[in-house]
Amino acid sequence: MITNTCTCRVNLELRDVRRDDVPLIEQWLHADHVCGSWGNPDENLRLLREPAAEGAGRAIIAVDGRKVGLVLWQHPTREDLDLAGLSDIPTSVIDVDIMVGERDAMGQGVGSTAIRRVAETVMADPAVPFVMACVRVNNLASQRAFAKAGFRKDREFDDVPNGCYVLMVRRRAEGESA
Repeated sequence: MITNTCTCRVNLELRDVRRDDVPLIEQWLHADHVCGSWGNPDENLRLLREPAAEGAGRAIIAVDGRKVGLVLWQHPTREDLDLAGLSDIPTSVIDVDIMVGERDAMGQGVGSTAIRRVAETVMADPAVPFVMACVRVNNLASQRAFAKAGFRKDREFDDVPNGCYVLMVRRRAEGESA
């Protein structure tokens, strides 16, 4: 059992995405509460059908055995960072994306618990200097979930043509080893 900072208890499992998860992920990508933050569902599905890059992960978030969302993590490319105006960020960081696809699972600590679990796992690698997330400025729920998982607002940036985002960062605590 995982306890998060809001004292919610969430029996959460992260497991690799399988082919039979794709129809549910597609349904989530088309949901109103997801589409606004994740953009074009067809493009996202195309990307999800491609093999994950080395060092990247994709996991279904399940609570009490029920699939409720998706979390992704990867090393960003130099090109993607530079295009977003984040040229000072090294490609050795891990970028986390999350989607709570089931609306009734929102606000229950699911997102922050999944984010925290991924961040702690990837930061066990000493080559990862910190974990980051790029969250749309108007996506306050996602910003709160990342904050509850130990991320702090670093800055806002304009990811042309995608719009304005908040860069959220989680660094190792002082004295914390990898």
